[in-house]
Amino acid sequence: MGSGIRQTEEGMCSYGKSIAMRPTSIYVHIPFCERHCAYCDFNVYTMKKWGDLPERTVDAICSEIRRAATTLQHDIVVPTIFFGGGTPTFLRADALAQIVQTVRDSFTVENEAEITAEANPATSDAAKFEQMRVDGFNRLSIGVQSFNDSLLRSLDRTHSSHEALAALRAARSVGFSNVSLDLMFRLPGQLMEDWLQSLETAVSLKPEHISLYGLTLEPGTRFERLYAGGRLQLPDEELEAAMYEGAIALLKQLGYHHYEVSNFARPGFESRHNRVYWDNGEYLGFGPGAVSYFAGRRWKVERVPLRYVEKAACGADMVVEDETLPSHQALAESLMVGIRQLDGLNLGRLSARYAINVENYYIDELKQLQQDGLITLNSGVVKLTHRGLLVADTVASAFIRLPSIGAV
Repeated sequence: MGSGIRQTEEGMCSYGKSIAMRPTSIYVHIPFCERHCAYCDFNVYTMKKWGDLPERTVDAICSEIRRAATTLQHDIVVPTIFFGGGTPTFLRADALAQIVQTVRDSFTVENEAEITAEANPATSDAAKFEQMRVDGFNRLSIGVQSFNDSLLRSLDRTHSSHEALAALRAARSVGFSNVSLDLMFRLPGQLMEDWLQSLETAVSLKPEHISLYGLTLEPGTRFERLYAGGRLQLPDEELEAAMYEGAIALLKQLGYHHYEVSNFARPGFESRHNRVYWDNGEYLGFGPGAVSYFAGRRWKVERVPLRYVEKAACGADMVVEDETLPSHQALAESLMVGIRQLDGLNLGRLSARYAINVENYYIDELKQLQQDGLITLNSGVVKLTHRGLLVADTVASAFIRLPSIGAV
């Protein structure tokens, strides 16, 4: 290969080749929401009258899972399953259980697999959580975003701060001992005291995991249009940085491990599923618009629920986008996502995975990032500095470049 990089055979075989069991996580996309939030650019759909489309979509997801298992020759073992959206708890508990059981019937699922569902407080209660717990879910990710009702309304969220508190208490009441809360900062009109109040309320609930996200203006969202028209005021960069650094200081003080740019966990409760993404590992995605990455290939399936259902019914090909990644691109992506993990990225392991000396291949980029004070590199492990943490996306982008000509 012109770049001098090649992927090793382990974990990179074609579908038709029989190999030992390989860890492959599963993501399930539930595209339905009661309301489309102003900042959201995910593949979500809202309707006044759904009819039986949600039920048909669940059946189609199960059909897609079974078909994939046949195509993949049952050569994988599933360490994690994650239901995202959209709003997974928009569905009844028995519909979620149907999908989990189909995964279990189709693939080998680890006995201690992490099985997570995102949950919206407005569509969650103790009865639903209890049934989900019985059906195998052992982790919840509750989309709180803020404990300030005014800010929640500005985001178009359908829940109140009271409902967010009730959702976590309901989860605890039925035995969930691994709960994550999502919070957002840099919101329109948000002051530092608003942010700290939400953060302090969150930690008082003692969740095992907290994810913090700064608001980004995604193309096509209502917030992006308002901002472009001068009708949306956001905290400036200085305040945004102060919000983030204040959260880091508080959560570290309370014993949370800051293990990824946006994620904090009590020891032993880091998200195993998200680790797969940050390690650039393999996963299969099911549901409208879901993406898979397996055997060096990335593909995306039909995103519109009705067309997804119709294609599943007649056995048509679901794939609408498909690419096989060149090795230099797969390596770059491994660096870009892996460097977000604050315990550091072992370049020796990447070198073995891609059969190239990664330090030599990226020698100029690594030197420049060190000179700029954005990373450290010791004994083959690269880590973000505190300064680098504040501009993590910029650091990651340094690894995007055209492949070298000839062997490295």
